[in-house]
Amino acid sequence: MEIIEHEPEIEKGFGYFLATTISYLFHPLFIPSFGLWLIFHTHSYINFVIPSDLQKALYIVVFIATFVFPFLSALLLLSLGRIRSLEMESPEERRTLYLLTAIYYLLGYYVLVSKVSLPQQINILLLGANAVILLTLIVNLVWKISAHAIGIGGLTGALLGFSNQLHVNVLPELILVFLIAGFIGYSRLRLKAHIPSQVYAGYLLGFFCEFLLFNAST
Repeated sequence: MEIIEHEPEIEKGFGYFLATTISYLFHPLFIPSFGLWLIFHTHSYINFVIPSDLQKALYIVVFIATFVFPFLSALLLLSLGRIRSLEMESPEERRTLYLLTAIYYLLGYYVLVSKVSLPQQINILLLGANAVILLTLIVNLVWKISAHAIGIGGLTGALLGFSNQLHVNVLPELILVFLIAGFIGYSRLRLKAHIPSQVYAGYLLGFFCEFLLFNAST
């Protein structure tokens, strides 16, 4: 007689609602735009060498490439029946979207680098986002890893690398990002979207990817 194993039912309530809200608010597709906003709000020379009009243009290009196109692709995959939900709980469902997202990230990076002369730190931040999504795609081929944790880990590493390179105090921003990372970790575990090792591994992978890129460029 075949024994069918069922996934443990998630107990819903305020904790579930909070975890779901956090997962949507700090979705990895928002992280590149959020990271760009944080960099532009640090007390560094970047705020002076990039005029406000160009900053707005960067926000638009990055947001379109890293959120709008991937989100529309997810909706298309959902309508075609390639994924069962936007949460994409299985690694198999995530692979196509990760591949498309990597392509969008690379195209956005190419457009910015080829058309605009940007400070090295902005280029590294965007290049790191490309590296992170490619690593997420590769790891996901063999193991389900937390993209949420990778995203916030990458932002943490980018901030530390940015601080070390320019000798800028980013302590307030780091405290904010650490708090967000804690909330994200809680939400992914509360929703049973990942096991602890997938969350910790994701955070470390994202962190070292961005941090090492910044340090390699010094």
